[in-house]
Amino acid sequence: MKIMVVDDSIVYRTAISQALSEVPGYNVFKTCSNGKIAVDFLKQNPDTDLITLDMEMPVMDGMETIKEIRKFNNKVVIIVFSSFTTRGAERTIDALALGADDFVTKIEGEGTIESSIGMIRDELVPKIEALRFKRSPKSHEEKAPKVESIKDVQGLVDEMSVKPKLVCIGCSTGGPEALTTIFKNITEKPTFPMLIVQHMPPMFTRKLAEMLDKVSPVTVKEAQGGEKLENGVCYIAPGDYHMTLERDLSLALNQDEKVCFVRPSVDVLFDSIAKNFRSQILSVVLTGMGEDGANGCVNLAERKAYQFIQDEESSIVWGMPGAVNKREVGAKILTLVEFGPLITSLAKRI
Repeated sequence: MKIMVVDDSIVYRTAISQALSEVPGYNVFKTCSNGKIAVDFLKQNPDTDLITLDMEMPVMDGMETIKEIRKFNNKVVIIVFSSFTTRGAERTIDALALGADDFVTKIEGEGTIESSIGMIRDELVPKIEALRFKRSPKSHEEKAPKVESIKDVQGLVDEMSVKPKLVCIGCSTGGPEALTTIFKNITEKPTFPMLIVQHMPPMFTRKLAEMLDKVSPVTVKEAQGGEKLENGVCYIAPGDYHMTLERDLSLALNQDEKVCFVRPSVDVLFDSIAKNFRSQILSVVLTGMGEDGANGCVNLAERKAYQFIQDEESSIVWGMPGAVNKREVGAKILTLVEFGPLITSLAKRI
């Protein structure tokens, strides 16, 4: 894998290069101090597989770099480094919307190469591994079973004997972009509440909620804990907190142990819904690395929930939806662009 490292800090360029060069199969063959150099180099070296990109740089910052790269190259994987600040969260959400594939938050303050290398090994390498085959042709053995996409969304809704009273969504890598696509295609205010778990740090989930709130008729907010579910409102689990639905249909937050190595966890939310929501449920598992949500979908299947997963082709990483598919819970596969019309059709149904 040919990797380009773009960062104006020599400490981070050195740390990223050293950490990645120690991974078998990784070749850090170019480092750049700003986006302009990176764009020019990529035009001459289109076979670059992956770019790590700092957001705050002179000459051309991360945002402008993504814009320029996506004008001529949609294949290279871009992982941005973001500061753990409100501004960093805002810019990261915008970067993902512009075409970045994932992000890593920088550990600020320590500034040593040793501490940076440790962070990179823990945070960056697993994401590269999840994304490295994203745009590469897959062998026959690696392909998921062929499943025809459901095009007649309205017909699918008509087949539902009982209208869902709650929609719950889980996602991770690629989730912000997927959620944006979905919410932009919701044209009716839902007559049911919605719950989302997106794997993101604190502050980032709040900015995601604010962004989604602007692009659809749905009222989207970060959960605070203690709210009673309201129709037409979508609640996003805050970063570093599990979100659960309680028996009285209020939302609760906790910092219990991570589940599937993450907090918030889709499994935690789905399990609480299966336990406490007595009406009809519809679940959606979108793009994401890992298997979070698969166990929860098994429990939802016992409640005869309507279950859907994103197709492999439109997923950044088919880990989470693929794990649900393997559980054989009866989840139907939709392309990303079909979820918005599905929710709209449910909203219109009387």
